[in-house]
Amino acid sequence: MLPVPASPAGTATTAGAGPGYDVSCPAGASQAEKCQVGKETYIGWRSFHTHCFQCHGGSAMGSTFAPNLMERFKTRVDYARFKHVLNNGYTGKVGAMPSFAKNTAVLKDTDALYSYLRARTDGALPAGRPVKKP
Repeated sequence: MLPVPASPAGTATTAGAGPGYDVSCPAGASQAEKCQVGKETYIGWRSFHTHCFQCHGGSAMGSTFAPNLMERFKTRVDYARFKHVLNNGYTGKVGAMPSFAKNTAVLKDTDALYSYLRARTDGALPAGRPVKKP
C-alpha cells in the first residue's frame, strides 16, 4: 500500500485496502506538532497513546519486548493482518500481545489506529503529537 501523491495543500491518503489517512505537514517537518491530521488519524494517534505506546513505544518504533510497528507494517502487516492480531493477539519470539477482542475501547478505533500507523509507516507523519484539523 503506497500513499497517493500529496495534493498541493499537502494532504495525503493511502491507496488500496484499509482505511486511509489525512495528513498535512509543511515541507521538511520533522515533528508531528507541525502537522495537521484529519479526525480519524487523530483518534488513531490518541488511541495508540492510550492503549499501545506502553509496549510499542511512543512513536511506534518498538521496545525491548514489543516490535517496531513501522517495520512490521512495511514488511508483513496489512489491514487484514492488523485486525486479526488486534482480535486474536500474537505470540512472538520475545513477547506476546494480548487479544483486544473484548476491549471495545480499542476495537471501536481499529480503523483510526490503522490510519495513524499507516501514516507513520508511509513517512507522511513524523513522531510526536499531531494537531487535529479544524
